[in-house]
Order: sequence, then C-alpha cells, then structure tokens
Amino acid sequence: MFDADTIETDERQGLPSASGMQRLFLCPGSWNAERKCPVDEESDDAALGTYLHDCMQHNRTPEDPEDAEAVAWCREMENALCEKHLGMNESWMEAQTVREARLFEKDRLFSGKPDMVTIWNRKAFVVDYKFGRIPVSPAECNLQLSALAVLVMDEYEAYHVDEVFVCILQPYASRKEPAVCRYTRESVEQARAFFRACIERAQDEHAPLKPSEKACRYCRALSSCPAVSLALVNVTSSDLTAAWEQWSPEKRREAYDLAKLAEKRASIVKSKVKADLEAGVEIPGLALAPGKKAFTITDAAAAFQILNGLFPDAITAQAFTGCCKVGITDLDKLVHSVRKAADAGAKVAESKDWLRKTLAECAEVKISDGSVKEIGGGAA
Repeated sequence: MFDADTIETDERQGLPSASGMQRLFLCPGSWNAERKCPVDEESDDAALGTYLHDCMQHNRTPEDPEDAEAVAWCREMENALCEKHLGMNESWMEAQTVREARLFEKDRLFSGKPDMVTIWNRKAFVVDYKFGRIPVSPAECNLQLSALAVLVMDEYEAYHVDEVFVCILQPYASRKEPAVCRYTRESVEQARAFFRACIERAQDEHAPLKPSEKACRYCRALSSCPAVSLALVNVTSSDLTAAWEQWSPEKRREAYDLAKLAEKRASIVKSKVKADLEAGVEIPGLALAPGKKAFTITDAAAAFQILNGLFPDAITAQAFTGCCKVGITDLDKLVHSVRKAADAGAKVAESKDWLRKTLAECAEVKISDGSVKEIGGGAA
C-alpha cells in the first residue's frame, strides 16, 4: 500500500485511475507492479500533450501554428458535438462546463479527470483529448471513456443527469467527426460492476501479469517486470528462421509486439548505461564519447552579405543559395503565416499543399521504404 505521505501528495489518493483501466483489464498484475515503481520523468511528447491540455483548459492559443490549429479544431468540435448531442444552441451561457476536475467514484473504487464536461438538460457531454499521433481505441470500446461516464453520472447526480455522451478528440490522428458513445443509468451500472471486478482482481496480491505491447506501452514497471523478461526470453530463444514458417499469423503478431517491448527495454538499458558513464561509473569496454561540435549558420542573409562583400564576383546570390538546404518545416511555417495574414481561414494542411504545388518545378519528392503500422486502434 502507499504510505500516508505518498497518498497526501497523490491526487488519485492511491486509487486506480480511469486512464489506466485498459491496462488494468489487460494485465491485472500491473497495478501492484506499478505501485512499486517511481514516477517516470515526462517525455517530450508527454510534455507537449500537457501543454496543449493546459491551452484547452485556460483558453490559450499555442504559438506553433499547427498546434494552434489543433486546439482551434478541438474547440470547434466541442461546440458542434454539444449542440448535436445535448440540444444546445443559443443557450450556451446557461450550461455548466467544467475542465480538468478530478472526480471520484461514489464507492471510492477509482478516480478520473475528464478534460471537459458540459452539463445541460439532464445530459452530460464528456471529452477526452489525445494529442498523440497514434489513433486510440474508439469510443465504443474505450475503457477510459466508460470509466469517465461512471464518474460523471456520480458527480452530477444532483443535476439528475441520466445520459452521458463520451468521445475522444485526437486532432493529430484524425480530423473527422469522432465516434460518440451514449451511456444511460443502466449501462453506467453495468460498467461500474465491470470495473469493480477488474479492480478487485488487480488488487489481489496474486494478480497475474499478462504482458503485451498494449498493456505495457505506458507501464512504469516495464523495465522490472519478470513476466516481460520471461516473454522476451521465450521469443528470443526460438530459432526464428526455423519456427517462423510454422507460426500462425497470431503468433507472428505476438512476436512483433514482443519485439517492440524488447526495443523499449533496450532503450532503457542504453539510457541507464549513459547515465552511469556520465556519473563516472566504469563499465568494461564502454566510454562516453564527447559530443560533436556543430557549426550552424543561424542568419543566412547576414552570412551572404558578409561573404558577397568580400568576394562579390565569386559568391553571388545564386552560388550562395546553391550551398543552402531549405528547411521545409520552417518554410511551411513562414508561408502559412503569410497566407494566414491574407486569409484568416487558411489551414496548415492547405498551406503545405499550396507550397509543394507552387515549388514543384524546383523540388523533388522522395518516398522512403514503407514501415509497419498498427490498424484498428492503438494506445488507450
């Protein structure tokens, strides 16, 4: 169990969270395994997600045009969906909207923090933002949304809410109107019973560990999990050349998922070795290579003026630009800012397409080798 000091600083108060329900269902043993692990440092992708959630919560606009467009799309979609499913129109001021408030299940089974909840006429609309680029499980089979529906109906009982609509907005994965799932009081009670069973199973000290790429994707216990270690040994100890043809498609998919887990474990090992070497720990046969020095021209116009002034006949504008490589990302932002100033309705994707068509004669398109991607929903 958590000690008292830990629970005081944990807003979840030692309870399972809606965001972890998918993992709890897939791998019951992950609950006890994670409780023994320290909180990980926030990755760059997670930090961006936190920042964009904060923009949505406080009605701020990100500086990056693509991020600003994603946030604007979320706001527009929120309004449209509330109007469609709650029957709201000109009466917005009378609705109650709450953002980023942690809610607790009435029997203290679990908690969760909906990104946005709007209450109107005995109905609630719940939105969860996902700012990653991997499509997540759709609303009708997303356990996090199901758990949020339970929490919202409990929290707003005084408003006599008897219908909860839930959806995920993931602007970097899809700009289509999202699927919306409807929960009634009856379906909420069915979901509550399901989560009660999941939590009771997970809190058993003998709860089984069931590693899989989905279950382990965001689990803090990945680097110390004995079940993951055993699964990796089982697949890596096989003679893949001889066994592959005998494996079913399902077995091959299992091997693929385990290979992704192995890559994650390997990256953890590499980061720990680097940290050891930086701290002066000696590891046989390994040393920390010095960082490479990179000389970068930060002001191309000033550089050209200096060199053209020294060698006006040799270093011409054409000769100088022949040495330059255009950063397409920066050029995309520049062109979009110009088009946006001329037309407030200009979209980032439209600006990118316009730029590529306009510069087609002085550019080339290279297509890299295809890569394996997941279909049918990714992270929960």
